[in-house]
Amino acid sequence: MKLNNLIIPGHSIGGICLGATAGSFLDRLESNDKIIMENDTIAILNKGLITIYYTPRTELITAISCNKLFPGIYDHKLWPGMNINDVIRNSSRQIAWSGFVQIDGIEGIGLSLPEEHDDFEQLTDFLSPNFIFDELWVYNP
Repeated sequence: MKLNNLIIPGHSIGGICLGATAGSFLDRLESNDKIIMENDTIAILNKGLITIYYTPRTELITAISCNKLFPGIYDHKLWPGMNINDVIRNSSRQIAWSGFVQIDGIEGIGLSLPEEHDDFEQLTDFLSPNFIFDELWVYNP
């Protein structure tokens, strides 16, 4: 499977879609792709470039994340590896939602917050302006 650079909120990262089966994705990987099965619910591709989260029995993909090695950018607003200043500069509203920073009311996509800072009034309340968001997630809203 040749990955693309697309990020679609509530739908996909790199051409890997929510609701598809993990097996169908893993079976189509290219020979040079390295996959680590974290357990029976997580598959990590190429050092976290993309990670898929799925249910053990049905293998349905429930969430997808990508790290700063992933070259995609959503709508010139969100990408993995951006810092707090990038988020503030590229959005008009930020909220903490279920462990993620969600911007401008866009559902199904977010930057993962550190566990100890999963709630805020303003992003800069607890995090330095240079804090880097290592992962971007796509999930069902």
